[in-house]
Amino acid sequence: MNDKFYALPEEKQSQILNAAYKVFAMNQYKKAPTSEIAAEAGISKSLLFHYFHNKQELYIFLWNHAVDLTKKYMCKYKVYETDDFFEMMRRGLMAKCAVMRKYTFLALFSINSYFATDPDIQSIIQPNVQDAAKKTLEMLLSILNLDLIRKDIEFSRIYKEILYASEGMMKSWYRTGNYDVNVFEQEYLEMIHHWERLRPLFCKSNR
Repeated sequence: MNDKFYALPEEKQSQILNAAYKVFAMNQYKKAPTSEIAAEAGISKSLLFHYFHNKQELYIFLWNHAVDLTKKYMCKYKVYETDDFFEMMRRGLMAKCAVMRKYTFLALFSINSYFATDPDIQSIIQPNVQDAAKKTLEMLLSILNLDLIRKDIEFSRIYKEILYASEGMMKSWYRTGNYDVNVFEQEYLEMIHHWERLRPLFCKSNR
């Protein structure tokens, strides 16, 4: 599947993917013009559909590509090879920024895909999202040293609140129109440091 696309030079593949991530990230699925994707990628619309049969196929390809690439970089930066949540967040940030330096709009595309309401998209992506979220939380609960967490505090709630705050910060960064990943990385590190200073509030002892 998509053999014609994979036959392209890697640089051309990246050019098309970057264009598609950008247009879908900045527009709702149905309102995202494929003509704009083609123009942004420097190819004709007919050639775009030579590589991807239709808009839905392109969108799902982007989603699966984002998932696979994110997993690859999470492994590369050994995100889950520590039992310290804040160190895990720092490594996760490094992985996320490495992906964003390659595909600027991939992160925003992924967030928006999570909230996609189009039935054709939602029916495919949502089961994947729910399963991934469940498995990630289960993995965290098995890796992290939860004995340090106060018994009256639920870690899954802390995790969700931090996740929502992180998504909000990322959306705010994109809205600035200044896509300097180094700036985002520094601001995010400061936010992690802020949360880390609150560790004594929900931990039995400071590590």
